[in-house]
This record gives sequence, C-alpha cells and structure tokens, in this order.
Amino acid sequence: MLSEFSFISLLGLFLLGSYGIMQLYITLLIRRHSREKVSALPPLRLFVPVRNEAEEIRGFLESISTQSISLQGVWGEDGSTDETPALLEPTLASGEWQLCQVSPSLHDRYPGKHAVLVALENKVDTPIFLLADADMRFPQRWAEGLASWLMLHPEFGGVCAPSLPRDRGLWSGFQRIEWAATLYLIAATQTRGQIVTAIGNSMAVRRSAWESIGGWRSLPPSLVEDYTFMRALLLRGWRFAWLFHPAVVGETRAEPTLRRWIHQRRRWRLAVPHIPPLAAYYWIVQSLLPWTLLMQSSLTFFLIWTAAEALPLLVLRRVLCLSHILRYIPLLLLYRMLEGVVLSGLLLSHQPIDWRGRNYRLS
Repeated sequence: MLSEFSFISLLGLFLLGSYGIMQLYITLLIRRHSREKVSALPPLRLFVPVRNEAEEIRGFLESISTQSISLQGVWGEDGSTDETPALLEPTLASGEWQLCQVSPSLHDRYPGKHAVLVALENKVDTPIFLLADADMRFPQRWAEGLASWLMLHPEFGGVCAPSLPRDRGLWSGFQRIEWAATLYLIAATQTRGQIVTAIGNSMAVRRSAWESIGGWRSLPPSLVEDYTFMRALLLRGWRFAWLFHPAVVGETRAEPTLRRWIHQRRRWRLAVPHIPPLAAYYWIVQSLLPWTLLMQSSLTFFLIWTAAEALPLLVLRRVLCLSHILRYIPLLLLYRMLEGVVLSGLLLSHQPIDWRGRNYRLS
C-alpha cells in the first residue's frame, strides 16, 4: 500500500508531467504573423468610447498622432464627470475629430460600452473602421497593420491586436504577465483553428461584415460586446483573427485597485460561457500543481514548474518583441497558487458588475 508521501509524490509527478507537456505543446503553437502592406488604403475612421478619461487622453492622442497613416476620429462621450469633455475640445477644433454625445437612455437597454457603440452607428461611413479605448498606446504602424490585414484577407470581417498593461510597478507588472499568459493561450488556440474571444480596445472591422449582422444595435445586450460581436460575425460566415505581430501590439492601463481588477475579470468571464473539457483539465492541473509541489519541498520539481511557466512566455516575448515580462515570473507563480480559488469565485459570483461607475446585475 502506498504511503501518503509516495501518493503525493506520484501525484506531483503526474501533474508536473501533464502540465509540462501541455505548456510545451502550447509553446510550439505560438506563431508570429507576417506583416503585409498594401499599396493604398481606403479612408479610415477611428471610434473611441470615452468616460472619465482625463488622465489618459493626452497619451492616447500622442500615440494616434504618430500613426503611419492619417486617421479621422469620433469620440463617443459617455457622460464623463471629470475634465474629459474640456480636454476633447482642441481635437474638435482641428476638424479631424467629431463628438457624439451618448444618450443616457441607451444604457437602459445596452450595458456599458455596448451603449456607446450603438450611439456611434450613424458615424460608420468608411469601408474599414477601427475601434480603440482611450487608455491605449499604439505603435506607429498599428492602424496600417490592422487595416492592411483586412484589405488582403477579404474573408475576414474583423481583426484585433494583442495588448498588455503598462508596467508601472508590482501591481501593474502582475497584470502584465497575467495578460501575457492569456495571450499565449489565445495564440495557441488560434493556430489550432479556434477563436475563443476578441478584444475591443484594439480592433479593425470591415464595414460590409458589420452591416451583414445589423450593426451593434442588433446584438443582444452585453457587457462583453467585443466577444458578442465576434460570435455574430462567425455565425454569419465571416472569419475573425488576432494579429500577432509587434507592429500592432498596444499597451493599456492596468486596473488601479484589486476591486477594479476583480470586476474586470468577472466581466471577462462572461466571454467564456462554456469551457471546453480540455481547457477545464488544463486549468485544474494549473491550480492543483503549485500546492502539490509545495508539499513535495523539492527544488527540482520547483525549477521544472518554473521552466514550464516561463517557456511559452519566452516565445511570446520573442514573437511580439515584448519587454518587462519575465521579471514578474515570481508574481505569476504566486498567483497560480490562488488561481483555483479566484476562478471558482469568478464563475460562481452573481453580484452586480461595476463598469465605469455604473452597476449591472447579471441575469
């Protein structure tokens, strides 16, 4: 009969072996897209929802002003209570930007950013348009890269680009590596032909595809309107992709508090209504492994686990030319110990979700 120590040792070996194999497989699936250019792009319009973005507007405009192609933009002003409206005034005076005030009544039917996008619908007038959040920072060829992809791939209705929180300390650094660990899973599943989600803070859309689904107004009300939009495109026969190339990788604002982080993750979990069995097994192993290894007190096991966590991050770092990632490996390892509790809490919680100061109760 196996002793308790022997059983734990065998369990640790099994979990470590399983996780190592899965991480190696994921690593082998991470691919960089080639950057394709077209000789001429059609006019492009950029749509930016804004609500209390006074701290971020200047940095956003600076990154947009350095784009390799010219853009005309539309602000979707969603009832800001800070200095945001005043900071938008100079852009409106230039004639390159328009302002669309979002009616509060739209929030009676469409939650969060979905209401802003519905308000912006009558401004969609270019063959390809872009969506971005006001806390984003983009490289110079971001708009060109996303629009060129759609021009060269007519079967695609939309494309989005990866982004990471800006590194401004331990808390934001943790979110940066946490996002990176999610991005390599998205990259791997895309190589296998599966698009599991989308992100609306950095996206290009083909107008004909958008029209084919009836625009944002036709979508069911959703706090994850980017995921809902992607699903509608796929059901309509269009394709969708993430573009993994350093020319389009943006940076976003990290959530400033634990409470905001929890509400963001609770909102995001709405975009994963059904977890495939293989993904569920992966997360179970990922959650159990740290505690099993802790009981082992084995330096060798710990080093193998660390290598398994670092390997896909190393490849993603090279593919996207990222910085300030691997330094936060210790924070990711600590998070893995709590991940099972965190994921279970997110799945089971039915408390209202806060979005930009507005609360939405889940049905």
